[in-house]
Amino acid sequence: MITNLRWIAPLAAGLFLLPTTASVAYAKTHVADGLAKPDSVAAYNPPDVRPIHILRKSRGSLATFFDTLSRRNEKLLQGTMQVSASANNDIATALEEYYSNPKALPIWIDDKGPNAKALGALRLLEQAEDWGLSAADYRVEIPSGKGDQTQELAVFEVTLSNKLLMFLQDNYRGRIDPNRLSTYYDFKRKSFGLEATLVGLAATRNLSEITSRLLPSDPKFRQLAQELKVLRSSNRGGDTSTNINKVVVAMEEIRWLPHELPDRYVLVNQPAYTAYYYDEGRTVLAIKAVIGQQNHQTNVFNASIKTIEFNPVWGVPQSIIHNEMLQHLRHDPAYLDKEGYKVSVKGVYMASSKVDWSQPLKNIGVVQPPGPDNALGRLKILFPNSHAIYMHDTPSRGRFASQDRMFSHGCIRLENPRAMAAALMKTSLSSIDKHIETGTKTDVSVPEEVPVFISYFTAWPSDDGIVHFYDDIYGRDEATLKAIQATSTDRSRS
Repeated sequence: MITNLRWIAPLAAGLFLLPTTASVAYAKTHVADGLAKPDSVAAYNPPDVRPIHILRKSRGSLATFFDTLSRRNEKLLQGTMQVSASANNDIATALEEYYSNPKALPIWIDDKGPNAKALGALRLLEQAEDWGLSAADYRVEIPSGKGDQTQELAVFEVTLSNKLLMFLQDNYRGRIDPNRLSTYYDFKRKSFGLEATLVGLAATRNLSEITSRLLPSDPKFRQLAQELKVLRSSNRGGDTSTNINKVVVAMEEIRWLPHELPDRYVLVNQPAYTAYYYDEGRTVLAIKAVIGQQNHQTNVFNASIKTIEFNPVWGVPQSIIHNEMLQHLRHDPAYLDKEGYKVSVKGVYMASSKVDWSQPLKNIGVVQPPGPDNALGRLKILFPNSHAIYMHDTPSRGRFASQDRMFSHGCIRLENPRAMAAALMKTSLSSIDKHIETGTKTDVSVPEEVPVFISYFTAWPSDDGIVHFYDDIYGRDEATLKAIQATSTDRSRS
C-alpha cells in the first residue's frame, strides 16, 4: 500500500509428511509456487571486531638517518605498534598489512601534522548522515597540536585509515550483511579491496580519485539521498520519521545491489507489488504483481532471466498436495481427474480415484497439463536460482484488483506477463501470442540475458523524481533497522 508521496529535486488436517530429498529436488526443478520457505530469524550479529596488532620493522637505512622527514615518519610509524584500537577483522588485517610493510609511508600526516588529504577525509566522514549512515560510527579525534605529538599522531593515522576504510566499505556494499538478517535474503556480498584502497589513498594527492569510484553514484541512490535531506529539513510530523527510516533502509539495500544498476534490468519490488522493466535506465513497464503470503514469503536475491516457457506444465508441490488437495480427495477421490490433473504413482499414471492416498506422498506426482486453467497460466519467466522462484501468468485475475497482494506460495504472478515476455524477448505481443497459440510446452531462450533483482524497498524513486513510500509488509525494514543499530552499538565499543 502506498502510504505517502513526496516530490524531490531530480538528482491442512492430518500428519505432515516430510518430502524426501528427491521430491524436494523435483519440486524445485519444476515448481516453486507452493514450496514453504520457513524463515530463520535471530538477533543480528555484526562482524567480528578485534584489536589491531601492527608489527613493524624499522627500515634502518642511511637515507632515513640523514633525512629529518624520513626519521620523523619512521618514528611515527613505529608508534603505530602502540596504538590501542579495534576494527572489523578484515579492516584490522588490511591495516596490519599496510603499516607493517617497511616501505609504508604515513597517509594522513606530514611534517606539520594532519595534511590536506586528512582534512578532506574528515570532511567526508562528517557528511556520513547525508549518505544515510551514522556519523558516530566514523568519528575521529583530531590531534591537540600540543607538545610532542608523535604518539597522538600515530593514533590519528591508524584511526583515520580505519574509519575511512569502514566508511568507504559501508557505502560500497552496505553496513549490514543481509544474509545474516534471515534466510529470506540471498546475496553474494561485493568484495572490497581494503589493502589496495589503502595503497591508493597513500599514493594519491586527490582523495576524490579513490572515493569517487567507491561511493554510490546510481541515480536511484542520489534521489534517495536527496529525499533524505528534504525529509530531515522539513518540519512536518506524522510519517516523517517513519519515512526517514524507510529511506535510510532503502539506501542500505541499494548498496547490496551492483555498484551501478545496468541499463536494462527487471526489478520486482515486493512492498509495491510491482515488477518493473527498465531499459536505458528508464521505466518501460510497471506491472502489478502478486507475491508470497506471510508464511510463504518471497525471497530477496539477484539472478539472470534466461528462458520464457510457453504453455507450462505445473508440477504440484507436495506441500500443496498435502495441505490443499487431500481434503478434496477425502470427499471425492476423483477430484483431481475432474479438475484435469494427471496423477502418477512411482512413475505410473493412473486415475486419482485409484490411488492409495495413505501411502507416502513421495511416491505420488501430480501435474497439471498446459491450458488456460493451468495455475501458471500461459507462460512463465525463468531465472535459475536456489529458491526455485520465477514469474508467471495466472488464471486467477481477480487477485490483481486487491490493494495488498500477498496470495502466492512464493513465486511472482504478473498481471500482464505477455508484455514482460515481449520486452525480454525484444519482440511483439503478436509474436508472444503465436507461441501461446500452439498449445504446446515450449522453452525459448531470451536473446540476451537480463538481470533481475527480487527486492524489498519501502521507499523507491520513480523516473520523474518522486520517491514513493510503501508499507513494510513483511516487517523486514524493522529487522534491518535493528541490525543497523546493533552494528553501531558494536562499533561504539571498539
